[in-house]
Amino acid sequence: MAYETILVETQNAIARVTLNRPDTLNAMNQTMIGELTEVFTGLAGQTDVRAVVVTGAGRAFSSGGDIRGMLAAAPETAAEAVTAMIERVNGMVLALYNLPQPVIAAINGPAHGLGMSLTLAADYRIAAMSASFSQAFIRIGLVPDGGGTFLLPRIVGWACATDLMLTGRTVPAGEAKTIGLVHQTVADAEFANTVQLCAQQFAAAPTQAIARTKALLRSSKNADFATQLNHERDHQAACATTHDFREGVTAFIEKRPPVFTGR
Repeated sequence: MAYETILVETQNAIARVTLNRPDTLNAMNQTMIGELTEVFTGLAGQTDVRAVVVTGAGRAFSSGGDIRGMLAAAPETAAEAVTAMIERVNGMVLALYNLPQPVIAAINGPAHGLGMSLTLAADYRIAAMSASFSQAFIRIGLVPDGGGTFLLPRIVGWACATDLMLTGRTVPAGEAKTIGLVHQTVADAEFANTVQLCAQQFAAAPTQAIARTKALLRSSKNADFATQLNHERDHQAACATTHDFREGVTAFIEKRPPVFTGR
């Protein structure tokens, strides 16, 4: 299916979703938000997709929300207009966050404002050295959205998240790695190959075990220890019924690499 603001390609069990408004540094307008929501929602049910990559076209991941559109509303209707827009943003971020597949944010350039928030909803973040990050909301008199106030403190810690959100300062790729904001930083020349290898690794992994691991990590944020132990028990029992579990054990006994199929 052709989209107006994004590109979607699926090959070898890897879905690549590319934000495609390079002339605006991939600023997310209403059309893009709607198209991303539709794609992420659809990917959740595609069992032939075992890894998802989200990246940007051109020299940016995303400069954030398209703020020019926000100024179109008159002051007396601004709150209503922003509320409607944020509801759409929330749907997009939740659709990404709730994907059962492992999601890689391939950050090829600036990821600012909502663009940074979108990367936080992914499971694994790889940044080119030309990438940068900013919670830029404060610079225009707004608070963070896109789940940033929930996700960022859990990723980098409370003090660091407070610094980034209250100052809106720009964080280069090297510092992003140091503070734990991204998992890998790579030279721009090696970026595409590194992302592809990582996606291939995830796509070859036991898909159901990854999905259940993601679910356990989510539930651990709010569960007490005893409850989380029960969650682990239930998910482990479910994994024990899968083809991939039997393949993993068989391969271990036979001293060979396992060949997982996601079943």
